[in-house]
Formats: sequence, C-alpha cells, structure tokens
Amino acid sequence: MTRGLLIAVAVCFLIPTALLNAHHGVAAYDYKATVVTKATVAHFDWTNPHCKIFFDHTDGAHNVEHWVVEMHPPSEMVDHGWTRQTLSPGDVITLSFRPAKDGSTTGLLIGVVLPNGIELHQNAFLLPPGETLSIEQWERRKRRS
Repeated sequence: MTRGLLIAVAVCFLIPTALLNAHHGVAAYDYKATVVTKATVAHFDWTNPHCKIFFDHTDGAHNVEHWVVEMHPPSEMVDHGWTRQTLSPGDVITLSFRPAKDGSTTGLLIGVVLPNGIELHQNAFLLPPGETLSIEQWERRKRRS
C-alpha cells in the first residue's frame, strides 16, 4: 500500500512537470526582424499543440533548406479565418514570420497571403514588424553574428 501511494504521488508531480516542459513560449523568436518570402507549401499540419507550415527554400548556391513556420493551435486559428483546408501542398503563398534567434530554419508566423490574394494572420494584435528581411538577408545577418 505504501509503495502504491508513493508511485501515485510521484506520478501526480511528474506529469504536470512533463507537460510544462513540453510547451514553450515565443522567446526563441527574433521580434526585431520579420522575414518575408514567397514559398510553395510542402505540407500543412493542422494539429495541436501548434499548426505548422512546411516549405523549402533554395538559396543562391542552389542548396535546399527545409523550413517550418509555427502557428497557434487550430482552436485559435479558426478565430482568425483559418481552416484545415486553408493551405494545400503546392500552394504558392507569401509568408511573413519572426525568425528563430538560434539561426535555425524555423519561425513564428505573422501572416500569409494566399494564392487568391486573401491575407490571413494568426493574431488580431500585431506587434511592429521590426526590420523586414528576405530569407537571404536574414541568413547573411546570422552568418555575421
């Protein structure tokens, strides 16, 4: 009985800790910069805890980089006009996002211009864009730092 109680107490403390560690904030993204790029959607994840847009970018040396831009969960995206059918592989879109501070090929979505010209955002309240850069300009900057 004592062993079972000890295990139950341990589980009660470990599960919330694991859940807190599994989620992260937005501090990993550079809010002083906005990357804007035209991209072809490779994949669109409409899942919890975050929706994601996957796309490839080819640099000047013809190297392909695989990018992923993270968004809010579906329950919040619906409030801003998004559905699971908003994006499909092959759609050519214009993305604006906050790049990752660590230089990885990830970002936090600001907004998208769809093939039909409709603009969608993930937040009703938008922070100032900071310096607007292309992927190439952002990559040059991260190489210098």
